[in-house]
Amino acid sequence: MRSYFGVAKEMGVTRDEIAAVQAIVMATAAGQVRAQFREARHRAAKE
Repeated sequence: MRSYFGVAKEMGVTRDEIAAVQAIVMATAAGQVRAQFREARHRAAKE
């Protein structure tokens, strides 16, 4: 991960831009986990 930050810094990407992307990735991952939990709950309810 640090190597990516080094490349981003060389390319002029700001810390704010990196933070924004990280927030989006974390929200997306959380949404995927939530969707998987919801699917498992629906499957369990059918049994």
